[in-house]
Amino acid sequence: MHLLFLNLSLLFTISALTLALAVPSPPSFGPNTLHLHLHGREHGREHNHALHSSRRRTRAATSKRPNPVNQLLQIAPTSNTCAGAQFPAECAVSSIAMVQAMVDGFAKYNVTTAEEQAALLSWMAFESGEFKFNHNHFPAPGRPGQGTRVMLMPNFVQEYAGSIKELKNQVAAAGTDPDKVLQLVMPDRFSFAAAAWYYGVHCTKEQKGLVRTGGQQGWESAFVTGCVGTTVTDERVQYWKRAREALGVPA
Repeated sequence: MHLLFLNLSLLFTISALTLALAVPSPPSFGPNTLHLHLHGREHGREHNHALHSSRRRTRAATSKRPNPVNQLLQIAPTSNTCAGAQFPAECAVSSIAMVQAMVDGFAKYNVTTAEEQAALLSWMAFESGEFKFNHNHFPAPGRPGQGTRVMLMPNFVQEYAGSIKELKNQVAAAGTDPDKVLQLVMPDRFSFAAAAWYYGVHCTKEQKGLVRTGGQQGWESAFVTGCVGTTVTDERVQYWKRAREALGVPA
């Protein structure tokens, strides 16, 4: 009986420890923060000590990490509300759910440095009017099929949608109708990952290197004009500077 009780107690302790270690940390931006999990295994009398120590370490690490929603609001100050949005159905308020969608995209397409993430966050904030738009509307009525949070051109939207396995049948059914294809990638988990997909697929290794280490000149020449293929404006620069500051990238 004593042995049975001991085994059940040990099993309960191991189960509790496993559950605690399996809970992921909240999503956040910056290097080495994508899908952080605590992993480990302890034995014998150290189970309870390991469980409490793990929880303390998790709380300490979380308390030191910047609030990712506040980071988004620093980059895109008006993203705290959708009041007055011209297209309310497209508007998204900065939230943990939004952070998770962005972080999932960064993880999927291997955007691991704060410098690269800042470039993509500033791109999203600028192109989407601080997350108010998911479809091109200007000049009215807008270009059919252009959208996501970085306003990808229809050919890139088609390519992006076609790269997502779970959308394979829907993309085939949509055919060449650009708005139908765009609708497939407008949900947050896709639209907020489009920037990372484009960066991963269409920016060269050399361009990515300059985004990481080239400062403003590297970002302007390699990313804005070189990879995205657009022009540098004061407004774009201000978003980029705010994004770097929010993610703690040195000036």
